[in-house]
Amino acid sequence: MTELSDDATDDAHLWREEIRSLVSGANLVVLIAVIALGVWGVFDSMTDADGDRVWGTLVVVAPGIYAGWCMLEASWRSGDMTSLLLRLVSACLIAPLLALIPIAVVQAIAVAFPGVRDTIAQAAAQNTGFHYFWDEGVVSQLYLVPIAGYAIGACIGLGVALIITLPVLSIRSPGVVSAGSHIEKVDGARRSSTTAFVFVGLGITVLGIALWAFGEGGSILEFPEDFGRLMNTLSHGYFHWDQAMWLIGAVLVVTGVLSMGWGCVRVLTARVRENGFAA
Repeated sequence: MTELSDDATDDAHLWREEIRSLVSGANLVVLIAVIALGVWGVFDSMTDADGDRVWGTLVVVAPGIYAGWCMLEASWRSGDMTSLLLRLVSACLIAPLLALIPIAVVQAIAVAFPGVRDTIAQAAAQNTGFHYFWDEGVVSQLYLVPIAGYAIGACIGLGVALIITLPVLSIRSPGVVSAGSHIEKVDGARRSSTTAFVFVGLGITVLGIALWAFGEGGSILEFPEDFGRLMNTLSHGYFHWDQAMWLIGAVLVVTGVLSMGWGCVRVLTARVRENGFAA
Protein backbone atom coordinates (compact mmCIF):
# COMPACT_ATOMS: atom_id res chain seq x y z
CA MET A 1 0.00 0.00 0.00
CA THR A 2 2.88 2.36 0.79
CA GLU A 3 4.44 1.75 -2.63
CA LEU A 4 1.12 2.45 -4.37
CA SER A 5 0.72 5.65 -2.37
CA ASP A 6 4.25 6.75 -3.29
CA ASP A 7 3.61 6.01 -6.97
CA ALA A 8 0.38 8.02 -6.91
CA THR A 9 2.19 10.91 -5.24
CA ASP A 10 4.94 10.80 -7.86
CA ASP A 11 2.39 10.73 -10.69
CA ALA A 12 0.50 13.68 -9.21
CA HIS A 13 3.78 15.61 -8.87
CA LEU A 14 4.68 14.92 -12.51
CA TRP A 15 1.29 16.11 -13.67
CA ARG A 16 1.50 19.28 -11.57
CA GLU A 17 4.89 20.06 -13.06
CA GLU A 18 3.60 19.39 -16.57
CA ILE A 19 0.54 21.63 -16.19
CA ARG A 20 2.72 24.32 -14.63
CA SER A 21 5.06 24.18 -17.62
CA LEU A 22 2.13 24.89 -19.97
CA VAL A 23 1.51 28.26 -18.33
CA SER A 24 5.06 29.44 -17.65
CA GLY A 25 7.88 30.97 -19.65
CA ALA A 26 7.53 31.09 -23.42
CA ASN A 27 4.41 28.91 -23.26
CA LEU A 28 2.61 31.56 -21.24
CA VAL A 29 3.58 34.26 -23.75
CA VAL A 30 2.26 32.13 -26.61
CA LEU A 31 -0.93 31.36 -24.66
CA ILE A 32 -1.65 35.06 -24.05
CA ALA A 33 -0.96 35.88 -27.71
CA VAL A 34 -3.21 33.04 -28.88
CA ILE A 35 -6.06 34.13 -26.60
CA ALA A 36 -5.72 37.68 -27.95
CA LEU A 37 -5.92 36.35 -31.52
CA GLY A 38 -8.97 34.26 -30.66
CA VAL A 39 -10.74 37.23 -29.07
CA TRP A 40 -9.92 39.32 -32.12
CA GLY A 41 -11.44 36.56 -34.23
CA VAL A 42 -14.63 36.64 -32.14
CA PHE A 43 -15.26 40.32 -32.84
CA ASP A 44 -14.05 40.23 -36.44
CA SER A 45 -16.43 37.38 -37.25
CA MET A 46 -19.42 39.48 -36.21
CA THR A 47 -19.12 41.94 -39.09
CA ASP A 48 -17.75 39.50 -41.69
CA ALA A 49 -21.08 38.07 -42.84
CA ASP A 50 -19.69 36.75 -46.12
CA GLY A 51 -16.69 35.05 -44.49
CA ASP A 52 -14.21 36.81 -46.79
CA ARG A 53 -11.65 37.44 -44.05
CA VAL A 54 -9.67 34.67 -42.39
CA TRP A 55 -9.53 36.41 -39.02
CA GLY A 56 -12.90 35.06 -37.94
CA THR A 57 -11.55 31.51 -38.11
CA LEU A 58 -9.01 32.36 -35.41
CA VAL A 59 -11.67 31.71 -32.80
CA VAL A 60 -11.47 27.96 -33.58
CA VAL A 61 -7.88 27.82 -34.84
CA ALA A 62 -6.29 29.65 -31.90
CA PRO A 63 -6.49 26.68 -29.47
CA GLY A 64 -4.78 24.55 -32.12
CA ILE A 65 -1.96 27.08 -32.49
CA TYR A 66 -1.25 26.86 -28.79
CA ALA A 67 -1.55 23.06 -28.69
CA GLY A 68 0.77 22.79 -31.68
CA TRP A 69 3.31 25.10 -30.03
CA CYS A 70 3.28 23.11 -26.79
CA MET A 71 3.90 19.89 -28.71
CA LEU A 72 6.56 21.53 -30.87
CA GLU A 73 8.39 22.76 -27.78
CA ALA A 74 8.95 19.16 -26.72
CA SER A 75 11.16 18.63 -29.77
CA TRP A 76 13.99 20.69 -28.29
CA ARG A 77 13.43 19.99 -24.58
CA SER A 78 15.69 17.53 -22.81
CA GLY A 79 13.72 14.78 -21.17
CA ASP A 80 12.74 11.15 -21.23
CA MET A 81 9.89 9.02 -22.52
CA THR A 82 7.72 9.82 -19.49
CA SER A 83 7.97 13.58 -19.99
CA LEU A 84 7.31 13.14 -23.71
CA LEU A 85 4.15 11.12 -23.09
CA LEU A 86 2.97 13.65 -20.51
CA ARG A 87 3.48 16.46 -23.01
CA LEU A 88 1.67 14.51 -25.73
CA VAL A 89 -1.39 14.11 -23.51
CA SER A 90 -1.30 17.63 -22.13
CA ALA A 91 -0.74 19.26 -25.54
CA CYS A 92 -3.62 17.38 -27.16
CA LEU A 93 -6.16 17.34 -24.33
CA ILE A 94 -5.34 20.14 -21.87
CA ALA A 95 -3.63 22.89 -23.87
CA PRO A 96 -6.64 23.52 -26.16
CA LEU A 97 -8.83 24.04 -23.08
CA LEU A 98 -6.46 26.64 -21.65
CA ALA A 99 -6.87 28.70 -24.81
CA LEU A 100 -10.51 28.12 -25.74
CA ILE A 101 -12.10 28.67 -22.31
CA PRO A 102 -11.07 32.38 -22.07
CA ILE A 103 -12.08 32.90 -25.70
CA ALA A 104 -15.46 31.23 -25.12
CA VAL A 105 -16.04 33.35 -22.00
CA VAL A 106 -15.33 36.57 -23.92
CA GLN A 107 -17.64 35.43 -26.70
CA ALA A 108 -20.45 34.64 -24.25
CA ILE A 109 -20.09 37.98 -22.47
CA ALA A 110 -19.97 39.89 -25.76
CA VAL A 111 -23.20 38.45 -27.19
CA ALA A 112 -24.99 39.15 -23.92
CA PHE A 113 -25.08 42.81 -25.01
CA PRO A 114 -27.98 43.66 -27.35
CA GLY A 115 -25.78 46.01 -29.37
CA VAL A 116 -23.42 43.16 -30.28
CA ARG A 117 -26.30 40.93 -31.36
CA ASP A 118 -27.66 43.83 -33.43
CA THR A 119 -24.28 44.13 -35.14
CA ILE A 120 -24.40 40.47 -36.12
CA ALA A 121 -28.00 40.80 -37.37
CA GLN A 122 -27.20 43.94 -39.39
CA ALA A 123 -24.21 42.27 -41.04
CA ALA A 124 -26.41 39.31 -42.00
CA ALA A 125 -29.16 41.62 -43.32
CA GLN A 126 -26.65 43.33 -45.60
CA ASN A 127 -25.62 39.92 -46.93
CA THR A 128 -29.07 38.66 -48.03
CA GLY A 129 -29.76 37.31 -44.53
CA PHE A 130 -26.78 34.94 -44.49
CA HIS A 131 -23.95 35.14 -41.98
CA TYR A 132 -20.98 32.85 -42.59
CA PHE A 133 -19.89 32.62 -38.96
CA TRP A 134 -23.13 33.18 -37.05
CA ASP A 135 -25.78 31.69 -39.32
CA GLU A 136 -26.48 28.86 -36.86
CA GLY A 137 -27.60 31.40 -34.27
CA VAL A 138 -26.03 32.95 -31.20
CA VAL A 139 -26.86 30.09 -28.84
CA SER A 140 -25.52 27.43 -31.21
CA GLN A 141 -22.36 29.43 -31.73
CA LEU A 142 -21.68 29.50 -28.00
CA TYR A 143 -21.20 25.73 -27.86
CA LEU A 144 -20.26 24.88 -31.46
CA VAL A 145 -17.19 27.13 -31.43
CA PRO A 146 -15.63 25.66 -28.25
CA ILE A 147 -16.31 22.11 -29.45
CA ALA A 148 -14.76 22.82 -32.84
CA GLY A 149 -11.82 24.62 -31.23
CA TYR A 150 -11.13 21.70 -28.91
CA ALA A 151 -11.34 19.10 -31.70
CA ILE A 152 -9.09 21.12 -33.99
CA GLY A 153 -6.66 21.79 -31.16
CA ALA A 154 -6.36 18.11 -30.29
CA CYS A 155 -5.83 17.16 -33.95
CA ILE A 156 -3.17 19.85 -34.48
CA GLY A 157 -1.33 18.80 -31.33
CA LEU A 158 -1.30 15.17 -32.45
CA GLY A 159 -0.32 16.15 -35.99
CA VAL A 160 2.66 18.19 -34.77
CA ALA A 161 3.73 15.27 -32.59
CA LEU A 162 3.68 12.81 -35.49
CA ILE A 163 5.02 15.07 -38.23
CA ILE A 164 7.62 17.15 -36.35
CA THR A 165 8.31 16.28 -32.71
CA LEU A 166 8.82 12.53 -32.94
CA PRO A 167 10.93 12.70 -36.13
CA VAL A 168 13.10 15.49 -34.67
CA LEU A 169 13.60 13.60 -31.40
CA SER A 170 14.37 10.38 -33.30
CA ILE A 171 17.37 12.19 -34.78
CA ARG A 172 18.27 14.47 -31.87
CA SER A 173 17.62 12.06 -28.98
CA PRO A 174 16.81 8.63 -30.41
CA GLY A 175 16.95 6.97 -27.00
CA VAL A 176 13.96 9.01 -25.82
CA VAL A 177 11.51 7.77 -28.47
CA SER A 178 12.87 4.23 -28.69
CA ALA A 179 12.88 3.57 -24.94
CA GLY A 180 11.04 0.37 -24.06
CA SER A 181 10.44 -0.61 -27.68
CA HIS A 182 11.83 -3.45 -29.76
CA ILE A 183 14.13 -0.94 -31.46
CA GLU A 184 16.39 -1.29 -28.43
CA LYS A 185 17.20 -4.82 -29.64
CA VAL A 186 19.11 -3.32 -32.59
CA ASP A 187 22.84 -3.17 -31.79
CA GLY A 188 25.20 -0.24 -31.75
CA ALA A 189 24.98 2.78 -34.02
CA ARG A 190 22.35 1.03 -36.15
CA ARG A 191 19.87 1.59 -33.31
CA SER A 192 19.93 5.37 -33.78
CA SER A 193 19.53 5.18 -37.54
CA THR A 194 16.77 2.58 -37.18
CA THR A 195 14.90 4.89 -34.80
CA ALA A 196 15.18 7.68 -37.37
CA PHE A 197 13.99 5.42 -40.19
CA VAL A 198 10.87 4.46 -38.23
CA PHE A 199 9.82 7.83 -36.82
CA VAL A 200 10.91 10.06 -39.69
CA GLY A 201 9.13 7.64 -42.00
CA LEU A 202 6.04 7.90 -39.80
CA GLY A 203 6.14 11.70 -39.95
CA ILE A 204 6.61 11.74 -43.71
CA THR A 205 3.73 9.29 -44.15
CA VAL A 206 1.32 11.32 -41.99
CA LEU A 207 2.27 14.53 -43.81
CA GLY A 208 1.82 12.79 -47.13
CA ILE A 209 -1.62 11.51 -46.15
CA ALA A 210 -2.64 15.04 -45.13
CA LEU A 211 -1.48 16.51 -48.45
CA TRP A 212 -3.10 13.61 -50.30
CA ALA A 213 -6.43 14.21 -48.55
CA PHE A 214 -6.48 17.98 -49.21
CA GLY A 215 -5.08 17.75 -52.73
CA GLU A 216 -6.75 16.78 -55.96
CA GLY A 217 -6.10 13.23 -57.02
CA GLY A 218 -7.18 9.63 -56.80
CA SER A 219 -5.39 6.40 -56.00
CA ILE A 220 -1.66 5.86 -56.23
CA LEU A 221 -2.23 4.04 -59.54
CA GLU A 222 -3.29 7.35 -61.08
CA PHE A 223 0.03 9.00 -60.21
CA PRO A 224 1.62 8.76 -63.70
CA GLU A 225 -1.48 10.22 -65.34
CA ASP A 226 -1.82 13.04 -62.82
CA PHE A 227 1.89 13.79 -62.98
CA GLY A 228 1.68 14.07 -66.76
CA ARG A 229 -1.32 16.40 -66.41
CA LEU A 230 0.61 18.62 -63.98
CA MET A 231 3.60 18.82 -66.34
CA ASN A 232 1.27 19.72 -69.18
CA THR A 233 -0.32 22.58 -67.22
CA LEU A 234 3.13 23.82 -66.20
CA SER A 235 4.18 23.92 -69.83
CA HIS A 236 1.28 26.30 -70.47
CA GLY A 237 2.23 28.56 -67.58
CA TYR A 238 -0.40 27.31 -65.13
CA PHE A 239 0.05 25.74 -61.73
CA HIS A 240 -2.63 24.05 -59.64
CA TRP A 241 -1.73 23.85 -55.94
CA ASP A 242 -4.29 21.16 -55.14
CA GLN A 243 -2.96 18.90 -57.89
CA ALA A 244 0.64 19.47 -56.80
CA MET A 245 -0.31 18.74 -53.16
CA TRP A 246 -1.74 15.36 -54.15
CA LEU A 247 1.36 14.43 -56.14
CA ILE A 248 3.74 15.50 -53.38
CA GLY A 249 1.56 13.68 -50.85
CA ALA A 250 1.66 10.47 -52.88
CA VAL A 251 5.46 10.63 -53.13
CA LEU A 252 5.77 11.28 -49.38
CA VAL A 253 3.47 8.39 -48.49
CA VAL A 254 5.51 5.94 -50.59
CA THR A 255 8.80 7.31 -49.22
CA GLY A 256 7.55 7.22 -45.63
CA VAL A 257 6.23 3.68 -45.89
CA LEU A 258 9.52 2.47 -47.38
CA SER A 259 11.45 4.20 -44.59
CA MET A 260 9.29 2.66 -41.87
CA GLY A 261 9.46 -0.70 -43.61
CA TRP A 262 13.25 -0.67 -43.66
CA GLY A 263 13.34 0.27 -40.00
CA CYS A 264 10.94 -2.56 -39.15
CA VAL A 265 13.06 -5.04 -41.14
CA ARG A 266 16.06 -4.05 -39.03
CA VAL A 267 14.08 -4.54 -35.83
CA LEU A 268 12.73 -7.94 -36.93
CA THR A 269 16.23 -9.03 -37.95
CA ALA A 270 17.57 -8.04 -34.54
CA ARG A 271 14.77 -9.94 -32.79
CA VAL A 272 15.40 -13.06 -34.88
CA ARG A 273 19.12 -12.84 -34.18
CA GLU A 274 18.49 -12.43 -30.44
CA ASN A 275 16.05 -15.33 -30.33
CA GLY A 276 18.41 -17.46 -32.36
CA PHE A 277 21.27 -16.81 -29.97
CA ALA A 278 18.97 -17.47 -27.03
CA ALA A 279 18.01 -20.81 -28.51
